[in-house]
Amino acid sequence: MIRKDKYVVSSTHLDSQGYVMAKSALESMLPQLNGDRKPRLGLEHVRTYPPFGAIMNGEISKGQDEHYYLTAEMVYFDKQEFITLKDGTKLLKESFSEGEYPFIECGDNEIEKISIATDPANFETHNEIIEIHNAVRQESDLEFETNFFGRKSELPDPETIITITKILATTLGIIKTKIPEKIGEAIGEDLAQFYKLVSKLTIETIKKVRPSNRPKSFVISYPNTECNIELVITTHKADRVLNSLTKEKLQTIADKMELLINLEPEKIQFVYNDNDCWEFNYLLSKNGSVIGIIKSFDERNQRYNEILEKQNNEEKGNS
Repeated sequence: MIRKDKYVVSSTHLDSQGYVMAKSALESMLPQLNGDRKPRLGLEHVRTYPPFGAIMNGEISKGQDEHYYLTAEMVYFDKQEFITLKDGTKLLKESFSEGEYPFIECGDNEIEKISIATDPANFETHNEIIEIHNAVRQESDLEFETNFFGRKSELPDPETIITITKILATTLGIIKTKIPEKIGEAIGEDLAQFYKLVSKLTIETIKKVRPSNRPKSFVISYPNTECNIELVITTHKADRVLNSLTKEKLQTIADKMELLINLEPEKIQFVYNDNDCWEFNYLLSKNGSVIGIIKSFDERNQRYNEILEKQNNEEKGNS
């Protein structure tokens, strides 16, 4: 039987980060929860953990305290199977035995301009974020847009998302697409400017984010309707981010993509490992299943069990 747990997702109460959600904001979330595509059921907003399942069946109700509550079902995968790639890599697949629910984060359109997204919770003030963006603009001539995202946690680990264009993804070698000669002559300088952008962004971000002692994740995202590609590097060192984005390092991604394409992915994530190599982590498929390396699932499950154990010990201490 598929496990379904119903929880309050959000409310009009003051949250731990000092924000208050309006009822209209809660209502705006319903199409995501009740549409054909579903949000992932993740763990502590850790991007590199495969999802446990999906969040769905959202409802809004008014409580006795006159506040509004958005509830939803946390629906867990109940089916597992193992897959072996042609190169011998063993993978684990988790899915639903009944129903298919593709993820809402997949199948995005390509963008025409680089975007830098930041979680304001990891900075003392918004001015610090503006200072970073201004420093990047002084260093690099590439135009970019800025965005914010939020994670409902008291203080999540710092994370910065850099969304790139198809031309940059091709130039870096993340995807194998032939570049017209005339365009190729023009993007050489853009690549150099991109490296300047990444270098300055990582240096300034690491200086300012909080908590300063926690790992900082930098995400390179290439959205497209065929298959989103996501690269995640978690580090305290800015130069390591830049070194991970050389064409030589990124070659393994395009090669691995050819092995994974038969699994019908909509999103593929790679992580930069301790050996300074890009490694396939997991993918989200067109039918809403997750397929990844066994180590990734083990790390997720271990962290989940640690959280449960901590909660149980706290409850015993309070009783």
